[in-house]
Amino acid sequence: MPSCLFPLPWPRLLSATLALWAGPGVTATPALKLLAFPVPGLYDLAEDGSVAGPGGLLMNRLIAASGLRASTEVMPVPRAFSTLMSPPPGCIVGMVRTPERETTLQWVGLVSRAELAVYARSGERPLPEASPPLTSLRGRRVVVVRDTAMAAQLRELGVQAQEVSSNVSALRMLQVSRVDYWYTHQLLAEPAARATGGTPIQALLSIARIDGYLACNPAVRAADIDALRKALQQLRREGALAEFGLR
Repeated sequence: MPSCLFPLPWPRLLSATLALWAGPGVTATPALKLLAFPVPGLYDLAEDGSVAGPGGLLMNRLIAASGLRASTEVMPVPRAFSTLMSPPPGCIVGMVRTPERETTLQWVGLVSRAELAVYARSGERPLPEASPPLTSLRGRRVVVVRDTAMAAQLRELGVQAQEVSSNVSALRMLQVSRVDYWYTHQLLAEPAARATGGTPIQALLSIARIDGYLACNPAVRAADIDALRKALQQLRREGALAEFGLR
């Protein structure tokens, strides 16, 4: 439901009024950008450039519940990271929390919970046992989305993988046998496979449970972070995050 249908608290109503009647010396607070990575069947690109699908609906409900002025946009991982750290300030839905990101972003709250897994085409034989398990991918044809925690993990373990810019590219490479394995997130792989069709895929190896967060640029105001945090908590109580693994 559009956020304009929800009554704004008095301070935000005043800000909105000033924005409409702004004269010299009056600067309106820029709208917040809510970003997402493209995941067919979960975070889809609408004709107007906004985010559609269940993920887009969730983002719009978050905006409405927070009472903030915000827009939604879906873009590839590298561009999303670059946009997040550029003005005006923004936030990303579904960010993996890692030590190197801990102090560079504001962490609002959990948005999703699912498995990190190695996917293959259906019918593929299990990978040999190894310790740690991902080392079984060494010397094999693997794809991963660049600028993700999964790509960094493979590099640290000495697994040479092809790095691509989007989940759709990775999925298609797996389905047409350009690679044999895709290391990714359950909520990235399975909705994309359902939405796009083609050769069925299966999870061969579950690596770990992973949490996705709503994470914001450090420049996002403390009051806006608080509004987003309360809105996210409200959505979880209402069951709006069940589709994303949070009940």
